[in-house]
Amino acid sequence: MKIYLRLFAGLCLLTLWAASPTQAQSYRLNSLSEQLETQSNDLAERAYADFRDSRFSNSGDVEAVYLAQQFSASARVFHRMVSDRRNDTELRSAVTILSDLLGRTDRDFSRRSRWSDVRRTFEDIQREMSGGDDRRRGDDDGRRSSDDGRTSGRLHWRGTVDDNVQLVIRDDHVEVRTLGGSEYADANYNFTSPLPRRRSVNVTVNKLNGRGDVRVLQQPSRDNDFTAVVEIRDPKGGAKEYEIEVVW
Repeated sequence: MKIYLRLFAGLCLLTLWAASPTQAQSYRLNSLSEQLETQSNDLAERAYADFRDSRFSNSGDVEAVYLAQQFSASARVFHRMVSDRRNDTELRSAVTILSDLLGRTDRDFSRRSRWSDVRRTFEDIQREMSGGDDRRRGDDDGRRSSDDGRTSGRLHWRGTVDDNVQLVIRDDHVEVRTLGGSEYADANYNFTSPLPRRRSVNVTVNKLNGRGDVRVLQQPSRDNDFTAVVEIRDPKGGAKEYEIEVVW
C-alpha cells in the first residue's frame, strides 16, 4: 500500500512540475493585463481631467483624450480575453490592435511621457506572449531579441515630408526627426513584428509613394542599441505625402 501511495504522490508531483511553467505564464499574463487595464484607465481619467481644466484646447487635445479612452477600453477587453483564456490567435490579434493604438501616441511628443508606464507594461505583455525569458537569448550580452522570436518583419509608414526627414526605428516605435522644411504631425505606422535586437539584421526600404529619395542611413547593431535610421529627402518645393515599407 505504501508503494502505491508513493507512486501516486510521485505522479502528482510530476504532473504539477510539467504544468507549472504554463500555469505560471498564464498567471503572469493575467496579472500584466490587469495592470495594463488599471494603468490605462488611470491615464484616461487623468487625460480628461487635464482637458476639462484647460482653458484653451485644440483638435490635438481632443484627439489625445479620445485616444486615451480608446486604449483604456481596448485594454479592458484584452484583460477580459486573458481571464477567459481565449486562444493565442485571438490574443495576438488583440495585442496588434493595442500596438497600433499605442503607436499613435508617438506623434504627440508633449504627452509621450504620460504613456511610459503603459508602454513598459505592454512590452512585458508582448514578451510574455512570445515565450518570456527564453526569447531574450538572442544576444551575447543578454539583451532581449524580437518579441516573437523572428528575424524577419516589416514596418509600414505613411506621412507628409517637406525637404528632409529621418525615421528613427527601435523595437516597435518610430521617432520622426524633421531636419529640414516644415514639420508635420500626421505620420502613422504599424509593425508586423518589432525590429529584432539581434546581430546580423539587415534593413532595406521600399518607396511605395512619394517623389523624392528614400534610403537607409543606419543599420541596427549592438553599438546603436539596435536602432535603424531611414532618411526621406524631398528636394522639390512644397510638401508631399510619402508611403514607405521597411523590411528586415
